[in-house]
Amino acid sequence: MKIPYKSVIVCSIILGILISLQLKTIKLENEGTTTSKRGEQLLLQLKSLKKESDSLEEEINTIKSNIEKYKDDEGEEVLKSEINKYEKLAGYTDVTGSGIIIKLINNNSDNSIIYNYDLILSMINKLNTAQASAISINDERIVFDTYLDLREDSLYVNNTKIEEPIVIKAIGNKETLESALKIKYGIVWEIEKYYNYKVDIVSNDNIDISGYDKKINNIDVGKLNE
Repeated sequence: MKIPYKSVIVCSIILGILISLQLKTIKLENEGTTTSKRGEQLLLQLKSLKKESDSLEEEINTIKSNIEKYKDDEGEEVLKSEINKYEKLAGYTDVTGSGIIIKLINNNSDNSIIYNYDLILSMINKLNTAQASAISINDERIVFDTYLDLREDSLYVNNTKIEEPIVIKAIGNKETLESALKIKYGIVWEIEKYYNYKVDIVSNDNIDISGYDKKINNIDVGKLNE
């Protein structure tokens, strides 16, 4: 594990400082017998150094305790859990959980929503604001640098062509996610009223969203979360 080794290095540095302070204290004590005034000055310095020494000893004990924690199995599991959590948030690992599935159903084949993909961007941003932990569009994972690009009458997400019907999955609190989309005069209302689409939202306790596994090449695109 890397973290214990870093802790050992920090601990060694602090021990070195402490030893240096102890040597300085000895030197001050030896020189403090010349005059009364000089002795008072040295005494003040000694008190200050003693205070710093106590503080450093406390830090050393804390670091030693952390090292022991990371050495045992429990500490390792804690670290693994933290790493896994942040990998999920970054979008690079598979996620399973409860949430909602949104299906955009075209009621008029002559009016595709892909030409107004800003509506999809808006929907994704609403889900992000509602604390969705993972989102996908037609199984393409949405990550920090995800982009939507319209070219040759086709919509691409992360350089993958998206066909209709468009299905958006979001993992998080089901009620919160759905409320964020179905708020009065919100994004669902706008899509259904002005674009002749049916927005079907279904709650699900077992949604699977795959991790992102591609390299993104930035081009002239519409980015999320700007």
